Amino acid sequence: MGSVKVKLHRPLEGKIKTATVKREGEHWYIIFITEVDPKPLPPSEEAIGIDLGTNPHFLVTSEGEMVEAPRHFQKAEEKLAKAQRELSRKKKGSNRRKKARLKVAKLHRKIANQRRDFHHKVARKLVNRYGTIVHEDLNVQALSRSHIAKGVHDAGWAQFLQILAYKAEEAGRRVVGVDPKHTSQDCPVCGHREKRPLWVRVYTCPQCSTLLHRDVAAAQNILARAWTGPSGVAIPCPRSPGL
Repeated sequence: MGSVKVKLHRPLEGKIKTATVKREGEHWYIIFITEVDPKPLPPSEEAIGIDLGTNPHFLVTSEGEMVEAPRHFQKAEEKLAKAQRELSRKKKGSNRRKKARLKVAKLHRKIANQRRDFHHKVARKLVNRYGTIVHEDLNVQALSRSHIAKGVHDAGWAQFLQILAYKAEEAGRRVVGVDPKHTSQDCPVCGHREKRPLWVRVYTCPQCSTLLHRDVAAAQNILARAWTGPSGVAIPCPRSPGL
């Protein structure tokens, strides 16, 4: 190939192991994989449970914090549909069709970049603050073929959990996946189980009369299913206080 000019987004760190040239639409990228020493953050005893969603919240924590779902694909859907209609009307093999195809690809790339940037920021915030982060061990592949597939793809759960895992590993934090069964049906205070329709977001437990937000209660149950003791000393994670 010879010499190729590149624009580095940030200085390279560590020892370069591989370099991959990639093309996206009309843009070319070179991706470096480097070997660096881990940079652990100061130890943190704080633990958090997170419940992933699609609409209106991308993520709800066991402490009651709610992160709004950005819905990047949904917001760009009308513009994307228009671009795809224009593409379908162009003659195959023509320059106009090539330009229309690049326009569609550019829109998809923008959506993917926005989603990835959002995931990095949310994951970084969690890793910086908490020593242990607990989430549901979801079968994202199966969910992506269900009736909520569109929302799951737009939220990008698989990518977010992957980003969260490697950021946590680099920072010396723990990410734990737990069984998702009944997390949204159990009361985190008394353990009473009751199935409710999805449109019920806030309810009062009929057993202990505790007022609960469905997603916050689920996040508290997720946290309670993890083990947060020091290495070699497995102890049940204490329940977060009810609302």
